[in-house]
Amino acid sequence: MEKRVGHLKTIIIAASVILMSGCGILKQPFTPVEMTPETRQLLSRLTHENAALATFKGIGTIHVSTREGSRWAARVAWIGEAPDKLRLSVLNVGGLPTATMAADGHTFFLASQGSKKIFKTRESNPSLHRMIGIRLKTREAIQILGGRVPVRDSDDATLETDARTGEAVLTLSNRWGRVLEKIYFSDDRETVTSIEMFDSSGELLYASDFSNLQVVDGFKMPFNIEITDKSDRLLLQVQKYWPQAIVEPSTFILGESEM
Repeated sequence: MEKRVGHLKTIIIAASVILMSGCGILKQPFTPVEMTPETRQLLSRLTHENAALATFKGIGTIHVSTREGSRWAARVAWIGEAPDKLRLSVLNVGGLPTATMAADGHTFFLASQGSKKIFKTRESNPSLHRMIGIRLKTREAIQILGGRVPVRDSDDATLETDARTGEAVLTLSNRWGRVLEKIYFSDDRETVTSIEMFDSSGELLYASDFSNLQVVDGFKMPFNIEITDKSDRLLLQVQKYWPQAIVEPSTFILGESEM
């Protein structure tokens, strides 16, 4: 009996030590540094960039390479309506769609003309991973295709100079100090050159570079958009772009008649 009591005391003591040490290593919320006027100005400018652009259409070429070594390129066409409606089609040499995805803010559709089937699921902000192999959310894609920078909701924003590149970088973090997004600017801090998006564990979701900026009907747009993650690379080269395009609500719903 005494031996059992002794074992029980050992277990209780060990459990107490583990719990106490665990409490000591729990990460505490950090105190955000007050934003500088320049940081506030940059965030405000990002929020209002192309804010008046409601709809758009575009045609371009997409180049994809994967970690396995496969490469392919195709013509693509897209139609978007802020904040959550998108239609994207991969075209064959004759200009007809071979695969199409659509999102209407409530439902995600994915269709392959080869299989004659439509995949449908209820999602308000679906990932485009099924279509392009990269964990890019629909709303983020709409913002990028609309010449806007996706800006994550955050508790802290700091503006620093990247020691490696010398670029100004705006880092957005949550209340625990975990980095959510990094936004890189040109030397004059007037243009966003790239962004990096991170998941809740701090792993890179994707990085996106913007170049060949052009102004179309008063809207500044990147005509080269490169998106990469740890395994895949996607380059979109925009060839034609129509801002404030007339768009029908049915555009973002796929039905059997389109197969």
